[in-house]
This record gives sequence, structure tokens and C-alpha cells, in this order.
Amino acid sequence: MPWVEMIRTVMKYQRIALVLLGSAVLAGCATLPSSGPTSFAVTQGARNAGDVPYTVVDITPQVINALPPTESLGVVQMSALSLTATPGRADLIRDGDTLSILIFEVGLGLFSGQPTIADSIRAPTAGAQQIVAVVREGGMVDLPYLGTVAASGSYPEQLADELRRRLKRVSESPQVLVNISDTAHNVAYVSGAIVKPGRYRLTAAHEKLLDLVALAGGTAENANNVDIKIKRGAQVAQAPLNEIASESAANLELMPDDRVEVVLRRPSYTVFGATEKVSQISLDERSVNLAEAIARAAGPSDKSANPRGIFVFRLEKGPNDARPRAVVYHLNMLKPESYFIAQMFLMRDKDVILVSNSSSNLTQKFLAMISQLLNPILPVLYLVR
Repeated sequence: MPWVEMIRTVMKYQRIALVLLGSAVLAGCATLPSSGPTSFAVTQGARNAGDVPYTVVDITPQVINALPPTESLGVVQMSALSLTATPGRADLIRDGDTLSILIFEVGLGLFSGQPTIADSIRAPTAGAQQIVAVVREGGMVDLPYLGTVAASGSYPEQLADELRRRLKRVSESPQVLVNISDTAHNVAYVSGAIVKPGRYRLTAAHEKLLDLVALAGGTAENANNVDIKIKRGAQVAQAPLNEIASESAANLELMPDDRVEVVLRRPSYTVFGATEKVSQISLDERSVNLAEAIARAAGPSDKSANPRGIFVFRLEKGPNDARPRAVVYHLNMLKPESYFIAQMFLMRDKDVILVSNSSSNLTQKFLAMISQLLNPILPVLYLVR
């Protein structure tokens, strides 16, 4: 009968499919769909060096203590940049500066008033005169009764002494105060993701890098999401803001004409494997440990994950490494002490967490596929009987 031949044909192809599927299982179930490698595949890959050789290291307290410092290379560079600073005062008068000159006189003088009784008899008086002058190119400044005076390259008190000396010829008991009211040289510039970008004058307080960020109103973004980039002459250094401590050398003293830029960045880690979904999660806090990172990704899946195989893939560069090396850190979450260890292991930008698949999950998938192949035949066999 035609329908009997049809059943035989169906059964023939299903036997072939079962043989092929069984071969796939014997070959390690490599052809079965999976969200990521098993724990065995990760450790086996470390033994068989591929295009990117890596080592697998079990996370222990000793390993955590031996990890390279979390301080980025940029912080080291910025600390080194602080050594290039030339010590000096921030109130050196330069070309283009605007000076406020205040002259006090007691007795008879140029600015102490007009004769009161007769040309030959003038009453002693006290007076003051303020003069605003701009230092011309070439460093000179023009002042009434004093003519042209060299100002650039001197400090305010030095210029005041010189003006006092000259005034003694024409005034009685002159006193002089000189201040720099505006300057285009003794300043630092800040730009980028900052609340109030602009030019900020450096003072005798010797402002530092974090002081400038505070003066400019702070960052326009979360401090964990920005880098600080400083350009000093031909030297450039860049480091995460949250890694610059106020007492560290990286919080360097600013020098005239320093250029500071607040650069946006998005530090994050990625989660793959047997979880509810693949996730890229921002590191919005200064430090996030592995336990917190796994929890933010909703943890391993009860259905498909192997909690013995939690891996952190990291490109790591130690102080003596010429280039980053690939390291896979392993944690067995079925051990109770692992939950303490996970709190000690800090995540870094661009880390990848892999929650390995359970090998039993592949077996379940295989059995499910067999069931799908056999289910259409069972009703037909029942009818034939």
C-alpha cells in the first residue's frame, strides 16, 4: 500500500538522522546550539594554544594580592608629568597683562590735592590714585609723570619698589601697590565635559588639577565616566578621573598655559554565556567586584549554566609586560568561600564574564532533538498496529 511505503521511507530517513545526531554527540556535541563554551572547552583551549594564547588561573586570595595594580598607565604618566613642572610664582608680570597700580601719598605730592591758601603754602594732605595700565609687547608700561617703565619679567612687589623710587623725586612719602588684575599667561584652560569650561587664572595658592575641576563646577557627567587629559607643551597624559586621588602625584600642580580636557568614556564589562541575556553593563561606580558584576547580570541561568565554571577574560598588562597578555580567571561558585573571594576580585574596564554552559544541558538538547524526530512516527506506528 502507498501509505505503508511512505511510512518506511520516513522511518529510513529518521534512522539516518539519528545516526548523524549520535555522531555529533560522540564528537563532543559541537554541532548542538549553545550560548557559549563549556568549562571543559575553556580549559582545553588554554592547553591548545590558538591564535590568541591564554592561561587559566583559579581566583584565590593569593592570586588577587598578586594582581597588577589597578592604577592605569595614564595615572603613572600623569605622576611623571608632575616631575617636569618648573617651580615658580604664578604672579610674574608678562606682556599683555593688565596692571592695577594704586599710589598713596601723605604730605605734598602729585595726587594729594590742590593748593588751599596760596601757591607758596600748601596744607599737607593724604590722597590716593589708581592707575590701570596694560603691559605692551616688549614689556613696557606707560605711567603719568614717570614715563615708560619696564614691567614684564618682574613681580608686582618689584615693580612697586621701582615706581616708589621714581615717585620720590616728585612726591612726598609715596607708597605703591601693584596687582595683576587680568592676565592671559598665568592661566590654565579647561574644556570638554565640564560645567564651566574656560580660562582660569593661577594664583599664589598653586592650584592643582582637581582644584581646577572644582573651580570649573565639576564634570558634566558621572566622574566614573570621564578621563582627564592634560597637555603641557609637547607632553600629554590622560587618566580616569576616579583614579586620581587628591594626595597622589597625579593630582599635579598646574603650570601656566596648561590645557586640561575632560573626555567622556564609557567603562563597562560584558557578560556572555548561560545567563538570561547577553549584557553590556556600565561601571558607574569607582569599584565593582565580581559578585556585584554577576548579580547585575541576573546571575547564572538555573536551566543551562554550570556554576563551577565562571570565567573572567581579561587583557592584562603588568609593569614588566611589553604588551597585554590574555588571562582567564576561573571561579567555582559552588564553593561557599568563592562568594567571599568574588567580593575581593575587582572588575576592570572591558572585562568579559563568561558563564559556562553545563554539559548536561547539551545532553538535554540532544534528547529533545531525538524526541522531535520520533514524535511524528509514534502515531503512525500506533495506527499500523
